Amino acid sequence: MKIRFFSLFLALASSALIAGCGGEPPASDLAAAKGALDAARAAGAEKFAASDYSAAQGAYSGAEQAVNTESEKLFKNFDQSKQMIADAKAKADRAKAAAEAEKGRQRSAAEGAISAAASTVQEARASVDGAPAGKGTESDIEQLRSDLNGADADLNAARSAVASENFDQAQSSAQSAQSKAAQVQSGVQAATQKYEELVEKMRPWYDRI
Repeated sequence: MKIRFFSLFLALASSALIAGCGGEPPASDLAAAKGALDAARAAGAEKFAASDYSAAQGAYSGAEQAVNTESEKLFKNFDQSKQMIADAKAKADRAKAAAEAEKGRQRSAAEGAISAAASTVQEARASVDGAPAGKGTESDIEQLRSDLNGADADLNAARSAVASENFDQAQSSAQSAQSKAAQVQSGVQAATQKYEELVEKMRPWYDRI
């Protein structure tokens, strides 16, 4: 009778111990949160949503630590860890969304700057092509064409920067291109005036009467 009672006691104690262990660590949930954090990083969150990404990193590290700490206990309860993991995943998803939105905004701004600069360069090139070239202005026109080549180089650099998602550099290069093109347009006006003055000086005196 005593042996049977002792066996029953051991069985009940074992059941209580198993129940107290709280099951297995939420490895799949933790992996999903890590995947969301990796996706945020891949979307450029470190650069385009740094604050949100930092919060997601901190939340994930805390959740991971909570799981590890709870796993070392005899009686485990992962309820709080699961809440922390869910919070970390939500923060990572938010960081990804914020990064994609900011990236889109910066890309749009950079492409707008490039478009405006390209139009100015095109107008400047038309001005140079239509500028009167004659004795006394040839070197001026050639210099203006060289300056336009510099503007073209800046435009190419801006487009390359957009492709590499360096939107700040893209806008800077586009602004440089537009500035050079604007200076070329001013140079064309000066060269044209210079040419007209030279033509006027070369006119016979009787044509001026």
